Amino acid sequence: MEPEEELKPQENPESAEPVLDSQPAESEAIPTTEPVVEPAAEVMPEAAAAVEPEVQTEVKAEPLRAPAGKKTFWSKALPWVIVALLFYLGGVATIYFAVHQPAKKAAAAAAATAEQEISSLNNQVSQLELQKSQVQSELDTARGNLVDTQEELTAAQSTIEEQLTEVANANIKRLVYKLLGSINSARASLEKRDTASARQALNFAKADLEELEGAGLAAEALSGFADRLEDAVTNLNELTLQKSRAALDTLYTNLLLLVDNLP
Repeated sequence: MEPEEELKPQENPESAEPVLDSQPAESEAIPTTEPVVEPAAEVMPEAAAAVEPEVQTEVKAEPLRAPAGKKTFWSKALPWVIVALLFYLGGVATIYFAVHQPAKKAAAAAAATAEQEISSLNNQVSQLELQKSQVQSELDTARGNLVDTQEELTAAQSTIEEQLTEVANANIKRLVYKLLGSINSARASLEKRDTASARQALNFAKADLEELEGAGLAAEALSGFADRLEDAVTNLNELTLQKSRAALDTLYTNLLLLVDNLP
């Protein structure tokens, strides 16, 4: 190594000077005729020893380089990991800006449109609910009117039935009085011994009795009326005229009784 080569005393000019200074002292102590070179060889290690700490101090002052170690698996794989990470981040960024962002914007636009549609539908629902309330109110009013109308209709129906009953009763009374008038005409004709007029009046009385039976009057109320009319018609002759008059008198009395008991 280069620091070891600098430590050689032969090549260092500064180490030769102490050797020359120590030469006279040794020559004075030991007289010899030998050349000076030989003691100088013995003194050089001492001089080198004296100089060596300075050289070592200078070597320690310089920074030493650590020997390069063998690369591990992770130190070799780290660049590839970084490259893969960069590609991954680049792909993620590409996906984010190319797919996610447009999809996010489209979703936001769709959400805004949906909110508008929901708001519109809510307004329509509110209007429909208001219309429903109005229709419900009108329906309740109509139901109330219908109930009132039904009550009025029931009352009117009852009134109509009462009136029909009154009309029917009035019609029965009219027919009874008509029959009574025909009977009176036949009786008056018999008093005059006008059998032809009496027969005509009795024929009218038969028609009135048939109409009265069809007017809805109870059959018990008219019981015996047809038989007496038949007796009056049969006895319209000089010999039995008195029987015809008696039958008409009985029929007249029964008609007056019927009139008094009519509603």
